[in-house]
Amino acid sequence: MPTLFQRIPRNAAILIALLALIVGSSAIGADGSGWLFELFFDAILLTGVHSVGPGKHRWPFLVLTVFTLGVRWSERLSGVAALDVGALFITVIWLGYAVWIIIRHLFQRRDVTVDTILGAMVAYLLVAVAFTLAFEVIELRHPGSFSGLPMSAGTVRSELVSAMVYFSLVCITTMGFGDIVAVSDFARSLAVLEGVFGQLYLAVMIARLVGLHVARDGNAKA
Repeated sequence: MPTLFQRIPRNAAILIALLALIVGSSAIGADGSGWLFELFFDAILLTGVHSVGPGKHRWPFLVLTVFTLGVRWSERLSGVAALDVGALFITVIWLGYAVWIIIRHLFQRRDVTVDTILGAMVAYLLVAVAFTLAFEVIELRHPGSFSGLPMSAGTVRSELVSAMVYFSLVCITTMGFGDIVAVSDFARSLAVLEGVFGQLYLAVMIARLVGLHVARDGNAKA
């Protein structure tokens, strides 16, 4: 008989961590506490290992997770500027790998479960977080790539992260409020890419889940 822990969808924990980052980003940015952002990201990394589940990618993903945590905390504790962009870059790689594993698993499924739906949501939000970090790297390397950022974003890192979380979600959902705008060519291209991905992902994934649900109903009636 499965335990309570085993009955909990494996994508539930990472979804909670992602929602906590998104909901808490504005408050954390105003507070100026970068440590809280780090803890949120650590929670995403750790719960991501459980979300990936068993399989041939489990150990490579676990090694990448440990390495990512090590680089992020080395930068956080040492304050070495050279590790800053490196920590962001390795985190984007981790996010990309996680998204690939989850989407691959979703397209291998032949049924629609609660965990399948949660996995689709997790992949969508992980992509938004990956673009958040990419936008952050662009602004750090080329200040002024975005207009409408808070005045303190250049000096208070948590303000920049909070603004980029917001901007990334606006792009992927194509809400386009226009209060924060990509100015540089590369930033614009990345913002457009995220918007296109967001629309295509929803169209393809919803069609996939609906198709599986219809097929299951058809088999059940046969």
